[in-house]
Amino acid sequence: MAGQSAKKQVAQNFKILKEIHTITWTSYAIFSFFNFYFKRPQSSKWFIITALPALGSLYLIEKFGRPIVDPQGKIIRLGQDLTEQGLTEYLFDIIYYTIILNFLTIVFNSTLVWWLYLAVPSFAAYKIYNVINAGRQLFGGGSKTGQQVDEYDNNGTKQGEQGKSKRQQKREARGDKPKMRYR
Repeated sequence: MAGQSAKKQVAQNFKILKEIHTITWTSYAIFSFFNFYFKRPQSSKWFIITALPALGSLYLIEKFGRPIVDPQGKIIRLGQDLTEQGLTEYLFDIIYYTIILNFLTIVFNSTLVWWLYLAVPSFAAYKIYNVINAGRQLFGGGSKTGQQVDEYDNNGTKQGEQGKSKRQQKREARGDKPKMRYR
């Protein structure tokens, strides 16, 4: 029973990898067919340039997610779970976004659609900025909001404590330590 979850993950990873390869290579075959036979769009330069991030993402998903199983069925390497969130999810998004742009390029017969690909580095820059900003605030280097600066009033008491009775304030200051009675 201990290996059931590992076997499920291996089966699921094989299924996901088969699906993503089928979708990706089918879409590239359709795009190549339209590009070479119907000259839609006229230039394939942008296709080659923007296929590189998708193929790089596909390579990373393949490298980290492909389980290794020996002929007897014993799992040698489990591989990363391809259903988890985070970087794996973003790699799949890049692949799907590239496929969508391929089909939009065919439909509109224009290479101007590839300018929408700038959304990928823009989103990456936005996420990196948020991570850096959160790290800076975590370690005290971030800017303080007005609420944090004005935490104490003129009397030296916290603003949130104004509605509390003196007994509640004393208990909080004391830490509500139970008193021990000895016989």
